[in-house]
Amino acid sequence: MEGHVPSAVLRHVPALETAVAEASRALAATLVALDADLSPAGEALIDAGTAGKRLRPALVCWAFEAHGGGAAAQVLGPAVAIELVHTCALIHDDVIDNSDTRRGRPSVHASFATLHDASWTGTAADYGRSVAILLGDVALVAADGHFFTADVDAVALGRAHVAFTRLRVEVMAGQFLDVDAAARGGTGRERALTIATLKSGRYSVSRPLELGALLAGADDATAAALVTVGDPLGVAFQLGDDLLGVFGDPEETGKPAASDLAEGKRTLLVAETLARLDAPDAEDFERHLGAGALDATSAARMRGLIERCGARASVEAQVRDLVEAAHAAIARLPLPAARRAELSELADWLVARRA
Repeated sequence: MEGHVPSAVLRHVPALETAVAEASRALAATLVALDADLSPAGEALIDAGTAGKRLRPALVCWAFEAHGGGAAAQVLGPAVAIELVHTCALIHDDVIDNSDTRRGRPSVHASFATLHDASWTGTAADYGRSVAILLGDVALVAADGHFFTADVDAVALGRAHVAFTRLRVEVMAGQFLDVDAAARGGTGRERALTIATLKSGRYSVSRPLELGALLAGADDATAAALVTVGDPLGVAFQLGDDLLGVFGDPEETGKPAASDLAEGKRTLLVAETLARLDAPDAEDFERHLGAGALDATSAARMRGLIERCGARASVEAQVRDLVEAAHAAIARLPLPAARRAELSELADWLVARRA
């Protein structure tokens, strides 16, 4: 991400890096203790947990401190838990999208496909996908064990765990709607926004803020107020990702150019494009959408259609409106001015990325 990383995130990163690394190594050791042949699986989980921005766990820590919960060290367990959910989501997302790279390196399923020997039964691709699904599941089920290590009031922990469960259901529901929309071959603006909210936006911002506050003992009204900040900010964050998925530099995104178009993702950017194009151009756009790797000419043509019809400008305007809504909600939060300023800085940083 570009720009100065706000202190709300940065000050928690060192402890989070240590905690996530320790959790990954412990999970790998658990697997190897079951059977030595699980060593590659453990190594893959360690690798999958590296190089993240730690945004989600940092928001848990920030919200816990901001709402008087004490030191962030008390909630490193839930912070690690939400990062494990993120690891699961990334591994599974790469399988669903048939994406062979993640953060500029081979994705989990692509890595394991290379380990498949020609003398084995089945195909290398099937083996890689199967292993990746299972490893994503391992990360997901391990999350609860970390969540319940929080050093907080038992009632607060129980209320927060209800929200943590809701977060996981929302992520999977959003992923289902995304897959369904791509398979059906079309989606409108409202459905695209719902997918952006559930699949990524809410679990990236709203729920981590809510979790931190609930762990600190905040009441339901306070938690709900944070969601009014997190929802528009999370959707703006996802729409920014959608723009990068089409117009971003592969050196920065770690994925091929126009990868979202090649994968056929039915984002708001795509919905806005199809709503604006005339019939011939819309037919041409649909023909290439989700058709697999795009050559430079096809990718450039699709990007040109998106820009010329005004879809890119429309989505960028919606990002600005969402950020304004988040700032207005931040101003209403019952927090000290310094804490609101930190959250405002975070809001601007989250959407500072530009293709």
